[in-house]
Amino acid sequence: MEIPIEKLKNRPRIINVNESVTAFPELSAQVEQGHIEFIDLVHGRLEAIRVGDMIEVTGSLATTVILNCSRCLGPVTCPLNIEVVLTYVSADAAPEDVSAEDVELASEEIGLLTFSGDVIDLTNDIEQEVIMSLPPKPLCSDECRGLCLHCGCNLNKRACDCEPTVFHAGLAVLKNFKVVK
Repeated sequence: MEIPIEKLKNRPRIINVNESVTAFPELSAQVEQGHIEFIDLVHGRLEAIRVGDMIEVTGSLATTVILNCSRCLGPVTCPLNIEVVLTYVSADAAPEDVSAEDVELASEEIGLLTFSGDVIDLTNDIEQEVIMSLPPKPLCSDECRGLCLHCGCNLNKRACDCEPTVFHAGLAVLKNFKVVK
């Protein structure tokens, strides 16, 4: 998914995205490790437009993934709808005679992406947008009871005979704590 800069001088360019997960190296690695499963292509429509010395890419992408529930490890189907706003500036556009004291923020610090050459490759940036849209703690349901801390059985499917923990497991070291006066 490349944008030739020369073609943006006259008018905006529409980019139709319809890519398999194999087009994205990090996402492919996550699939191979079993962390995620894509059941749909990454698809959508982006528009690239030149704004002065910057290139702005906006639009939306969508896909559907299967993740593991963060409580019971069961499968969770997650539709992802991703709003994309990327702003690129040429790495060559930075003035050379400006000292470090005169520059308050670098382009990376204000969210600008740099490119060099005559083409912008969107692959890594689209991949990052997909990764950032993944839910941090996917749940199969809000009522998910998770796994038993002792025997590991799925408490959503059956109850276990384990004794319930009376106190917080993180405080177990304080069980025999005695204060000496």
